Amino acid sequence: MTGTGEGSRRLTGTGTGTGTGTGEGSRRMTGTGTGTGTGTGEGSRRMTGTGTGERGRRSTGTGEGSAGDSVPSTVPAPSDYRLAVPEGWERIVLDSPDRWTHRVDKLVRRGLRRTKATPQLEAALAERMRAQAEAAHANGGVEMYFVQQVVGQVPVSAGLVVTVLRPSSGTEPGDLADIARSLALGGPGEDDVTLVDLPAGPAVRHRHLRRPAPDDPDGNKLAVVHLDVYLAVPHSDQRLLLSFTTPTAPPMEPLVEALVTLFDSVARTLQWMA
Repeated sequence: MTGTGEGSRRLTGTGTGTGTGTGEGSRRMTGTGTGTGTGTGEGSRRMTGTGTGERGRRSTGTGEGSAGDSVPSTVPAPSDYRLAVPEGWERIVLDSPDRWTHRVDKLVRRGLRRTKATPQLEAALAERMRAQAEAAHANGGVEMYFVQQVVGQVPVSAGLVVTVLRPSSGTEPGDLADIARSLALGGPGEDDVTLVDLPAGPAVRHRHLRRPAPDDPDGNKLAVVHLDVYLAVPHSDQRLLLSFTTPTAPPMEPLVEALVTLFDSVARTLQWMA
């Protein structure tokens, strides 16, 4: 995976928090670019929404630091973050259904250009991706990345949803240790929950495997590996959640560990921007 690329976008809007996942405001594309050489693509997102809610949060300099400790109100919280991803990770900004529907349709057409996919398959794939975008947005997602590549004749599929979390009005945000304890107690025994140190600060790393129910409404029969990384936004009551996924069905099984390692590497590229 080589090549670079970068873009930036501003987050604005209002809403209310949910405690487990919050929405975001509209994003305005404030700059794009193309990379040269080798490396990773990256984008930055401005978190400057107004109001009290899930559709945008203003970093006001109050609340908790990156480790969950209270700080003086004069210390400003970061308004942006930057995340680098490998070349070929297709980004969908979750600003409005009209816009992301167009982006999804364009992405599907480009991805199936050299295949023998029927119009019915193309429409079904686009519909499924739009449904994923709607679900992510409803839960507070601000952007998604889709990965559909071929590595050594093996098709590789993966995804990433970035979500801004904020506690519901009138509630206190739990610190990262609280999040880790809750995940460890609420998940199956094979869930792996650890507190880790990233360049952007302390984080909760939660790896887990989810198998679909026999009566899954979408007809999904594939087990999916999830890697969720929770970070505290410094000097704020916000949390940033990076949710990576990849299916485990053959022939991808041998690549799962390599992909999880890649997900960890992407999480380590996160930077807070003033």
